[in-house]
Amino acid sequence: MKRTQTAFGSRNGATLIVVMCLAMLGTLAASSVVLSVGSRMRESYSQLNVEKAFYIATAGIERSASRVAGGNNTSGTLSGSIGDGSYVAAIDSQPQTSGDVYFNVTSVGTANGISRSVTLRGLRHVSWARYALWYDTEAAKLWIVPGERFDGRVYSKPQFHFHDQNLATKGQVVFTDKAWTAAATIETASSAVNPIFQQGLTTSAPLESMASVDFTALYTAANTSGLVLDGATTIVLNGATLTITNSRKSWTSKAVAIPANGLIYVRTVTSGTTSTRTGDISVSAPNGLLGRLTLVSDNDIKITDHIRYQNNPATVPTSTDALGLVAKRNVEVQTSAPNNLDIYAHIICQTGGFGVASYSSGSSRGTLNVYGGIVNSVRNAVGTTSGTGYSKNYVFDKRFTKNPPPSYPVLNDELEWTEWEG
Repeated sequence: MKRTQTAFGSRNGATLIVVMCLAMLGTLAASSVVLSVGSRMRESYSQLNVEKAFYIATAGIERSASRVAGGNNTSGTLSGSIGDGSYVAAIDSQPQTSGDVYFNVTSVGTANGISRSVTLRGLRHVSWARYALWYDTEAAKLWIVPGERFDGRVYSKPQFHFHDQNLATKGQVVFTDKAWTAAATIETASSAVNPIFQQGLTTSAPLESMASVDFTALYTAANTSGLVLDGATTIVLNGATLTITNSRKSWTSKAVAIPANGLIYVRTVTSGTTSTRTGDISVSAPNGLLGRLTLVSDNDIKITDHIRYQNNPATVPTSTDALGLVAKRNVEVQTSAPNNLDIYAHIICQTGGFGVASYSSGSSRGTLNVYGGIVNSVRNAVGTTSGTGYSKNYVFDKRFTKNPPPSYPVLNDELEWTEWEG
């Protein structure tokens, strides 16, 4: 009996030990579950605040960009609260020798003690030099002909018209960048015409204007570190030297260096009540411009000969030569200009247009090669399909998407940047 009792007692003791071990394991498991859940909750909470801090930092970037878009070109610091977090954004203004201003912005967002930073480098306004073609009206129904290619933006308030002349040999019109029109439809001369819009075509687009082409700002910049001339002026670009004739300055073929900020403004001035000197520019560069320059006219710019670069970007990709022609009214090729004319420049005509004098008379003048882009209020003709004037060979200068001519006018409502990190 003793052994039986002893054996029975041993089984009870063993059972108790097993129960205790199981209880301990259960307690440990429960503790582990609690610790695991707590750890996961802390990780989730921490990750949530990391994400919050990122979006708050991004909000600081956006508010800094709004400051830049509003025309504030100075360095500074912005701070503010969003929800249960806050941001501090440092804006570093970096004026360029071209007259443009770039910004580097670093924004630090903080949420419940956790911080995260976002950096935007090279923030800047989008230049009008991003357009291969922009026009608000057209002097007549002007056709886009087979073989034309647009590698920059194209905007038209009127309807696009596509011709089918020489379609079989020259091929379809190609748009590689954004294209949009305020018109509801496009017009094609025949069913065979199928222009290619690689980025799509937007019709019935909102109306745009050239209000941001600010001649007062251009004059101020030229008067600060550029050159201001009064009355009709002739400028021949020859390498890094400009040969200028201006009666108000008593200059006759005077050699002048490119101004520090690469900007020349020719203004219209009135003496007394009757004597007015109109701010026209006659320009040519048959031997090529070496450097970066923007010419601004209070009235018209007249092209009398080839306008070329010494380093042709079509064949020399490293070329930094650049020219901008900005006129309040027209930029016009004169009848004295040679056949098969080269114009290397980006062109803006705020109230007028780019065109060719007497384009509808005489015989063919060959090809008009424009390497740059054209922004004009009125799209004027350069030739006719019957063979007068010039045939077009327009090539967008892709360098201008990131590096436009000096002090070139910008869009007020659009910014771009070089690098985002965060």
